[in-house]
Amino acid sequence: MALRRIERAQTPPKGVIRHCCIEIDAPLIEAPLSVSMTILVDVTTGSDFFGRGGWQVVKKVRNPWGQVPLTDGGKSLPGRARDYMDKLVRLQDAKDTAGRRHHYVPQAYLRQWSFDGKRVWALDTVSSTVRPLGLADVCVAENFYRVVGPSGIAHNRVELLFGVVDTELRRVQTLLNHLEDPDELEFDDLIALGVTVAVQRMRTVQQRRLQAQLNAWLVAQNPHDYKSTNDSEDQHLAAGIHTESLFSAMWHAADVLTTRQIEVWHDPQGRFMTCDTPVLVLFRRNIRPSLITAPYILWPVSPHRVVALSDTLLGEKAVIREATGKLVGIVRDSVEQGRERMIFASEQQRDRLPRTKKFRRRTQTRLRCSMWTPQGEHVEPPGCCVEQSHAFAAGPDVVLCSQGLHSPAPDMWLHK
Repeated sequence: MALRRIERAQTPPKGVIRHCCIEIDAPLIEAPLSVSMTILVDVTTGSDFFGRGGWQVVKKVRNPWGQVPLTDGGKSLPGRARDYMDKLVRLQDAKDTAGRRHHYVPQAYLRQWSFDGKRVWALDTVSSTVRPLGLADVCVAENFYRVVGPSGIAHNRVELLFGVVDTELRRVQTLLNHLEDPDELEFDDLIALGVTVAVQRMRTVQQRRLQAQLNAWLVAQNPHDYKSTNDSEDQHLAAGIHTESLFSAMWHAADVLTTRQIEVWHDPQGRFMTCDTPVLVLFRRNIRPSLITAPYILWPVSPHRVVALSDTLLGEKAVIREATGKLVGIVRDSVEQGRERMIFASEQQRDRLPRTKKFRRRTQTRLRCSMWTPQGEHVEPPGCCVEQSHAFAAGPDVVLCSQGLHSPAPDMWLHK
């Protein structure tokens, strides 16, 4: 059963984002209460779940899983997910690892596009060069996950946690890449998919850059309470904030993703590409929808398959669709817009990499003022509610009110 709230007499103007006051369409997303209640809710307002404004049934959809596919932010986990969490917890106190080259897109993931198991065709959108690159040398950074522990000593144990993450990612990727009968999927597989996509989305260098932009704005507004992560004397601060927010938010983010319909787009011609931000949401009018409102959340798993998490529930565990030219185009556009720097293609598709295209824009922080709170309440001037989303632009897209409430934040542009 799908529900929608009956609009109140006074509602925010059309287009206002109403999910959270500073909407974090990224690592820190928190599922609205209405989403955490049931898979069968169609959220159309940002009001609370408990009856104010009323609800009415608009659609009934079968739940193919037989249980509510939510973890309550990691508090209620089925068998395999519980084992997954236990492994992560055990590794928090493991012996430090010597490895310092950390992949933010796993080599195992990119191997699906490799032509020899070791290299992949890559377009560098900054230099416009296309060449084969070793899987060990792409989407990797020195000490990317190196953080300072409670003892004050820097360590690389987070890389051990990502070893668990990558093992499960590879299992889910292989499962969906070869899926023929959707009824073979188990409830554990749905939860694993949600967590895998959530972590894959949040762990990238792009998310680190967007966090730096938002941090620069917050520091400019309140330097007493916020510390800049662009600090040469504390070089591990950004990594610490990034990884802590990722692992604390992954189950909440997964709870948003598991409420969607699984679609598997299959292309016999193998035309799907991927990039250094493998989880994609297509921009609309140069604004990226939130995970709540996006028609599709895309995760390419091979040149032949894309997992598309749809906002249209069909009452099936998964729906396998043969990819039309339109669907291939949606994925291509999402890759080109959503990439940070690198785009990857199979041997058969390398000549289709857009090497002549000028990539002057990419994902940037977008800030706007609203006179409405996330609960739909009007903010009396002087006062406003700052909404944060993402834009497809050449630099941070900041247009705030002129009431004297906001300080300029030029350091945001250091991370464009």
